[in-house]
Amino acid sequence: MTQGLIHIAGALGSFGAHMELVNGSCDAHGAAEVLVRKGLAWHCPKCLDTVLANEAHMKMMAQRVADLMQAASIPAKYVDQKFVATSDEQRAVRRTVQLYRDFILNNRAWAALVLVGKTGTGKTLLACELAQSLMNRAARSVHYITAKGMISEIQANYGQPGKSEEADIARFAKYDVLVIDEIDAIPVKDNASLLLTEIVNRRYNENKPVIAISNQPFDHLARFVGERVHSRLHENSFSCALNWADARRVRQPMSTEGVTC
Repeated sequence: MTQGLIHIAGALGSFGAHMELVNGSCDAHGAAEVLVRKGLAWHCPKCLDTVLANEAHMKMMAQRVADLMQAASIPAKYVDQKFVATSDEQRAVRRTVQLYRDFILNNRAWAALVLVGKTGTGKTLLACELAQSLMNRAARSVHYITAKGMISEIQANYGQPGKSEEADIARFAKYDVLVIDEIDAIPVKDNASLLLTEIVNRRYNENKPVIAISNQPFDHLARFVGERVHSRLHENSFSCALNWADARRVRQPMSTEGVTC
């Protein structure tokens, strides 16, 4: 070992003249002889490898989260924003969302978080906060889109070279979690209902969870999304009714109490 290090120092030429062999011991890895620049302290090479590996992992994860955020299409308005939780009723809803989060992180299974309530009650804000938590803390792929936007994207590609309905459906079925906002507001013409049903059914069969958001009461959703989608939303369902006033009208401040994984 020593001869090898001396050879390396010699190969470094004039720079090697400023190097020296230093002996030391680490509580975790034992004794080691290390080639260091003169005047610098001894370090455990195995500990250094661990530090460098951790730094590389953190850099990789940061890039992974950045890539996930870019693909998630979270509306800019909701990036890094927190849901208001100032009443017992609101805290109970947050708790249900946390239970859903824990369920999908611990089980490879279909599950539906259904957020219903009038406009301005924080449904989309809460869903986007959860989505960002899943990306930042668990590296799960998430995609946000309105039901109308999703159907329009697929239909806009009809007849386009290199595009197909099957490929578009598969794209919306691949994310770990799909957030479908305004699920009750799909077009009533063409094949919109069939497309929504197929996407939800694909995800159901592949154990890929969904978050469904609607202004309609859960029990009334069947008339908007169809019986098959409505039935699937009842299995492993975490349903939240946000029955409070429009926050935009009462100007409630944002809470700093966020969803954490």
